[in-house]
Amino acid sequence: MKNKLLIASGCIAGVVGVRVLIAAPNWFKERRENRQFIAVNNLTPERLIARCGPPVGDETRNLYPIIARDMNYKSESRGTIVFKFSKTADESSDWVFMSMQDSNGGTDYESASAKISALSCLDSKK
Repeated sequence: MKNKLLIASGCIAGVVGVRVLIAAPNWFKERRENRQFIAVNNLTPERLIARCGPPVGDETRNLYPIIARDMNYKSESRGTIVFKFSKTADESSDWVFMSMQDSNGGTDYESASAKISALSCLDSKK
């Protein structure tokens, strides 16, 4: 009786173990994508400087009622990348991340993984 119970519990543990091994890669992928999404979508000029250091170029323009800010960073492989932020002229307004693109305007980085692959310091794990 004990042997049958031991065999049955071993089979159940084996089935559960196989299911965990099958689901694990997808779980890790979703977790990485969520982390990247949060890192990029919560981006402000202050967080960008904290993660990537001072920009090579930083221009703020008052386009009342909006203030626009462009920050330039050198990428290891992609040349200069421009981060565009804006906020209202109201003092209590927060910066909003608008876009990230090559300085020549050729490439827009739409997905979080594309943004992080272009400038790796954006990754919140670093």
